Amino acid sequence: MSPQRKALKPLFQKILFAAERFGLHELANHAAAGAYSFLLSATPAVLLVLALFTALVGRSPAALASVQALTMDALGPLVSPEAVASFFASRLGAAAIAVGGLSLLWAARLFVVTVQRGLRLIWSAEGRNTIVRDNVLTFGVELLFLVAAVIILALSQGLRIILETLPQDRLGPLGGHLGSLGRLGPILSLWLFVFFTWLVIPPARPRPRTILWVSLACLALYLGFAALLDLFIDAARYDFLYGVFGQVIIVLLKVYAFFTLYFYGAEYVYVVDHFDALLFTRFYRVSRTPMASRMEKGLFMEPERLLASYARDYPAGSPVFSMGDPGSSIYYIYDGEFGVYLGHGDREARVGTLGPGEFFGEMAHILEEPRTATVKAEADAVLFELPPAVYDLFLRSDGEALRNLADTLASRLKEADLRLTRNNLEAPGEVPRRPRG
Repeated sequence: MSPQRKALKPLFQKILFAAERFGLHELANHAAAGAYSFLLSATPAVLLVLALFTALVGRSPAALASVQALTMDALGPLVSPEAVASFFASRLGAAAIAVGGLSLLWAARLFVVTVQRGLRLIWSAEGRNTIVRDNVLTFGVELLFLVAAVIILALSQGLRIILETLPQDRLGPLGGHLGSLGRLGPILSLWLFVFFTWLVIPPARPRPRTILWVSLACLALYLGFAALLDLFIDAARYDFLYGVFGQVIIVLLKVYAFFTLYFYGAEYVYVVDHFDALLFTRFYRVSRTPMASRMEKGLFMEPERLLASYARDYPAGSPVFSMGDPGSSIYYIYDGEFGVYLGHGDREARVGTLGPGEFFGEMAHILEEPRTATVKAEADAVLFELPPAVYDLFLRSDGEALRNLADTLASRLKEADLRLTRNNLEAPGEVPRRPRG
């Protein structure tokens, strides 16, 4: 394999894992629900923010005209010019603010719960949050998102209004830079939402560094998709065919694309943080499937990463561990054969042989006890020494492996009972300790 292909192989594996998990968890439906609930909360949020901002900066005709223009820019096809003009025609009273705030809280809660359920599916193997933590997270994320959105939108829109009211000759080149900074407000809001929801909602916190670069990549992909959509879709033709709904369709496409990338990016974050366990799971499954596709064999039957991280070489006759040793690692035989021995010294006897594709050492991990047998290489052999976290996620990810483990443990217990019976018949006065595999 060329160095370029070898370097790109882990990337392809992660992309494939994330895509498979995205389909398995049916996150396209969650993306649609997220887009719907986001659009429900967008209109009251923007209107409330701009109305409050208008109350703070004054109600001069120039300011009102600027705010109305900004509202149409922000909401586009979701509102009509007449409705916006009517909304800003009079001051907001306390009752109007309260009603607007409650409707915004309801829509935002629906939005946050949709996001929370999607992320909970992705991290389902890590356990679940408690009911109290779920509710605290729901209201906490909702409040944080609303406050951040209000601050960022108010600052960005306020900056645009100030720039429009000041003479351009007094600002010079600084005006262009400040205008660009104001347009970054919505983009910054989206990135903060992605970063902090991925960081605080999952029951097991992902690595912040992974979240940082994946969230930036997802945002860049979304901005690229939105730019291509604006470039290739003729908005005037959609307006002619569908009226105001033509613009709504374009907005829906953009919002749905954002949430599709949002949930796919979350899956990718999970894959990056659990890549070794997922890679071993697929390697184990493909190695036991004679009819595996050529692509699967090419991607997973030569696990360079697993060999580099977990492979251990054992010359013939060397022990992996001895009876009574502490340890919690689990071993998978990649190549060669290993003998299982009971007893010590002259009384040591081989009671079994293990070959490629078999596990051993899991009993000490499951029971949290010392090793109950000695395992030695019968010939030169290679093992994968798996940490308990990797093995546990492997079992949760592969139902067949879990059933195989149950069958193996039952078989070992049966063999142990037979040995105990034979020993009792040979030496009736002794009660030997029952080996646990």
